[in-house]
Amino acid sequence: MSRAFDGIRVIDFTQVLSGPFLTLQLALLGAEVIKVEPPQGGDQMRDRMLPSPHMDRGMASPFLALNHSKRSLALDLKDPRGRQIALDLIRTADVVVHNFRGGVVDRLDLGWDAVRAVNPKVVYCALTGYGSTGPKAAEAAYDGAVQAASGMMMGNGHAGTGPTRTGYFPVDLFTGQAGAFAVAAALFRRERTGEGQYVDLSMLDSALAIQAPSVCQYTVDGMLPDLIGNSSATNLPTAGSFPTADGLVLMSATMQHHVEAIFAEAGLGDPKADPRFADSAARRANGDALRATLVEAFATDSASSWAARLGKRGVPIAKVNTMAEAVAEPQLEHRGILLEVPAPRGFDAPMRLIGAPFTADTDGPAAAGPPPVLGQDGGAVLRELGMTEADIAALREAGVVGAATA
Repeated sequence: MSRAFDGIRVIDFTQVLSGPFLTLQLALLGAEVIKVEPPQGGDQMRDRMLPSPHMDRGMASPFLALNHSKRSLALDLKDPRGRQIALDLIRTADVVVHNFRGGVVDRLDLGWDAVRAVNPKVVYCALTGYGSTGPKAAEAAYDGAVQAASGMMMGNGHAGTGPTRTGYFPVDLFTGQAGAFAVAAALFRRERTGEGQYVDLSMLDSALAIQAPSVCQYTVDGMLPDLIGNSSATNLPTAGSFPTADGLVLMSATMQHHVEAIFAEAGLGDPKADPRFADSAARRANGDALRATLVEAFATDSASSWAARLGKRGVPIAKVNTMAEAVAEPQLEHRGILLEVPAPRGFDAPMRLIGAPFTADTDGPAAAGPPPVLGQDGGAVLRELGMTEADIAALREAGVVGAATA
């Protein structure tokens, strides 16, 4: 019994969201991930990015979400001794991942040429905002900026508010998921060829890929997306959000049998009997009248009830949940995507953290341990490289290696 990446060692120089999400996917399938962090502060997500009551101890919840099942080494890569340790680790690695901004990795002398010189079979993934080469290669990028640059915002929002970014991080997390696939593919190729590979992963490319239908509506059809709010790109009045007695539902009723099921459940008769609502073309032409009819009907029952009633009839519909309601969904409990991870150092109880978005009948994704405090595994990692306690103490005294935080 073996998970897909058992025995694979990953040296992870990434911070923030996309890179850590990438390496988490590998860790969930058995890879040993050594997270290399700056001794001063560590990963930016520990205490400098998103609000959390645990920021003061460097364990903010967004950091916890993406860094369980990893080991932490606090290492100053700007010091030649720190760089040498990094290269010694890379010699033992199967995968190296970084998300240094363009030019930074070269100043650290940890670029592809330097890395493959010491480990020609390594899979090397460079994750940047806009790609490792090209006119924007040196520019910094965060999720919001790439949402803007990729056209994503121009397809999100309401006509009255203008373009809007999402409240979560689709570019970062899809880039991480895409990168995990790219690394897995490179490892599979190495099994066949014995060769390492350079993987150039771009947030902008990923943002276009996740919008493939919209992109091709422009490149093929010449159509630009509209700001559709909570309605649907289909422009069908039965696909959108609707108020109920106590909240909103969103449904994607795009087929004739969906509409007939809604009318039957709501006591509205047969839509084919009303020429305004008989087919898709008629419903588009009489959208305001149809929406008013449905809003009046939906006001008679709760959002949860409508979702259950219409869901049983095959209509794609859901109550618009809060995050608290979403994580309490019995289906998620059944699927097990929220893993119970052991308490990190300094915490009293296990945590429910996100796992992989799939299951497998055997050897599927699983958490290997809690998120590490900064530098938690530094001593163990360095001893595995053959260093003595005196060597490690000297490096800590010089600030090249950080001691584990409390």
